Amino acid sequence: MLSLLVALHAQHPTVVCPRAASEAVDSGWRAYRAGALEPAAAQFAAAQALCPGAPDPEIGAGLVLLRQGRAGEAERLFRRALAADSTAVDGWYGLGVARERLGRRTDAVLALRRAVALAPGYADAVDQLLAWGVDSGLALRPVARRPEPQIPARTHRERFEVRTAQGWEPFYVKGVNLGAALPGKFPSQFPPDDSTYARWLELIALANANTVRLYTILPPAFYRALRRWNEGHPDRALWLVHGVWAELPPKGDYDARRWKADFRGEMRRAVDVVHGRALVAARAGHAWGRYDADVSDHVLAFVLGREWEPFSIRAYNRRPHGRRSYRGQFLAVDRGTPADVWLAEQCDDLLRYEWDSYHAQRPIAYTNWPPLDPLRHPTESSRAEEQALRQRYGFPPNPRLQEYDNDVDALDAMLVRPTGADVAGYFAAYHAYPYYPDFIALDAGYGAARSAAGPSHYLGYLLELERHHAGRPLLISEYGVPSSRGVSHLQPEGMHHGGHDEQEMAAIDVRLTREIREAGLAGGIVFAWLDEWFKHTWVTIDLESPAERTRLWHNVMDAEQNYGLLGEYAGDSGATPEPGGDPVRWRALPLLQRSDAVSLRVAADPSYLYIVLDGGPPLDSTRYVVGIDTEGSGGGERTLPGVSRVSDVGFEFALVLNDTTDAQLMVAPAYNPYLAPRPGAGPTTLDAFYHWEASLGRASTGGRWDSLFVATNRWRIARDGRTFPARGVNRGRLRYGRAAASSLADWYYDRDAGLIEVRLAWGLLNVTDPSSRRVLRRIAPPDRFETTVTTGFRFAVAAVARGDGAARAWLPARTTYAWAPWEEPVWHERLKPVYAALRDVWRSW
Repeated sequence: MLSLLVALHAQHPTVVCPRAASEAVDSGWRAYRAGALEPAAAQFAAAQALCPGAPDPEIGAGLVLLRQGRAGEAERLFRRALAADSTAVDGWYGLGVARERLGRRTDAVLALRRAVALAPGYADAVDQLLAWGVDSGLALRPVARRPEPQIPARTHRERFEVRTAQGWEPFYVKGVNLGAALPGKFPSQFPPDDSTYARWLELIALANANTVRLYTILPPAFYRALRRWNEGHPDRALWLVHGVWAELPPKGDYDARRWKADFRGEMRRAVDVVHGRALVAARAGHAWGRYDADVSDHVLAFVLGREWEPFSIRAYNRRPHGRRSYRGQFLAVDRGTPADVWLAEQCDDLLRYEWDSYHAQRPIAYTNWPPLDPLRHPTESSRAEEQALRQRYGFPPNPRLQEYDNDVDALDAMLVRPTGADVAGYFAAYHAYPYYPDFIALDAGYGAARSAAGPSHYLGYLLELERHHAGRPLLISEYGVPSSRGVSHLQPEGMHHGGHDEQEMAAIDVRLTREIREAGLAGGIVFAWLDEWFKHTWVTIDLESPAERTRLWHNVMDAEQNYGLLGEYAGDSGATPEPGGDPVRWRALPLLQRSDAVSLRVAADPSYLYIVLDGGPPLDSTRYVVGIDTEGSGGGERTLPGVSRVSDVGFEFALVLNDTTDAQLMVAPAYNPYLAPRPGAGPTTLDAFYHWEASLGRASTGGRWDSLFVATNRWRIARDGRTFPARGVNRGRLRYGRAAASSLADWYYDRDAGLIEVRLAWGLLNVTDPSSRRVLRRIAPPDRFETTVTTGFRFAVAAVARGDGAARAWLPARTTYAWAPWEEPVWHERLKPVYAALRDVWRSW
């Protein structure tokens, strides 16, 4: 909505108009601000008639026309007003907006520049220019250089300290990583309003956290909300660890001129932003706007970059003429790799810019992670080493070995030496999770460590990492486990990459939080504040297609989408059914088919396919099998598990409910996307991971069905020849219970209501995008995953007596269920148990 800063008639005293004209203009503005455009237009027209040629009524009438979509007429009025008074700031503003809507961007920019030149503080004009990607020539408030340097935080031995009224005090980081992508949004589509950030910051502070970490610059609303929170709650103030995001450079060349200039520009923008002195023009994938909230007094540190991919670091280290030492104003490297030197130089550049521009300084680090740690891991052979070891010991080569080399290249923060000018200090920042890379679980020494909770490979790794970084703060800037149904990697103490319900997630995150402190580190920042639907993990990414639509649905099989303390859930919180929940919600689902014995209701939302069987024979004496035809092409398996009847419809999946302790979803072998263990197969059989001939359309009556097994941990061979078997999970094994007791409950039998309630994750059904009804069509080498849009699903229901196998009910697949596609997901949110669990732990620290 367009807004005016002041009453326009007061700006142009050169035109003398009767009092009635002035009153009409006032009435016009009141109506305009209230959104009453017709009354506003009438009042401005009356003022024009009473005082022809006066600019104020012309400008008011022009803005009304803009709101009505009549840009051409509005432009004529603005031009007429400016002819009468060329200093009419709002006239220039209106003229610029009108010309932009008429497709004349260059002329529009000139008009708004004139408005800003006349009134440098004209926020609407500045905001509009920034929205158009224009930031050159705009005036920033002058910087008054502080006589004393601003150093709100520093490193001291192996900890952080913050300055208080009583002097320097130890500061243990209790942090939350803040991603901001809500369901349906890309990661660059940030919430624009202050209220969202204000609510989040209050919740984070009330959890007894003291730090928020950003990966990149957020919209101005975030910094305004942070400043207001800290000013209003000095006893619960939140410190900021601010990141500077980087995409990988072309061909591993971190010195590529344009790429490096862009990265340094982003570093300097981050500095300007936290000091509340930045005008950032709109750019694709970035936040933008007027940054006027100075939060620098509570910026604990900067952390540069990302989880740098090992192949990129290796490529840079192998480039000719790489520098191996550096002497900067604040940081130096006496001897290191070119990548060590480059990262030290970038940190030094940011420190120098903040010092020169604002006479300020604070601790700094770059992002590191275990694949680039400076330690040696005997079980983590490189790809080249593994292929050679396979040949030496008689194992076939792995044709799909795509994992990073996780123990070849390194980044070592201990090679970076602060100079005497760096009074705030330097530290190491690691993303460290308990389940990856494999060496955390396989290196023998780590398993010998014990925390207060018991044996802990994770603690063992942290202790060795801490020993290497002795004398310098070591911050675990990411850690945690997700509450996903799917599992991406298994870990010895059960701290897997996924497969935890929300209560289990809370217990593990608390354990990790305590072990970080037990290891003597400088703190930890849990990952993450929100569940973010746009993300992918390696197990599921190829079956999430189109990738750009992942944000529109919630794949509970994808571990990366489910780390949030604040859960983002599909559906309407007041209507979504849950296993063991209100039977009224289940009976409200659309009726698809019925027989004398049983009724079938089916529904869908961005997370699940819902199936409810109503009124059939009791589960205590009956097993149920539900055939699911996901494509309708005529293929699929026509004989369901344990059912003698041959269906005239083929099914890709079979839902088998034997009893409350034995239920699973099974897949027709021809349509199984992953390789499964087979009797007599060799130890490396699962290397290929995918079933490269998986396809729709193959008809069968043989009655063979596969489990939904997936290999989460590949077969490995250590540098000394020891081997470690592949491991995996049956994704199709269904968890019985109430969702209120376990967030991973798949199904429940409500005896009182006579309902069998089932929810199936889309990822179990080879649905690659439920928002467009897209399913997997086939997998073909090399790495080709073809999809098709289904017309809907069909279901057959068989009820079979447990004793003699006699058929008790049969509901053939006759009706197709076609759910409505969507472009905006329906979702709701609530705090997960991990929020309260961490709040209780952090309270005592």
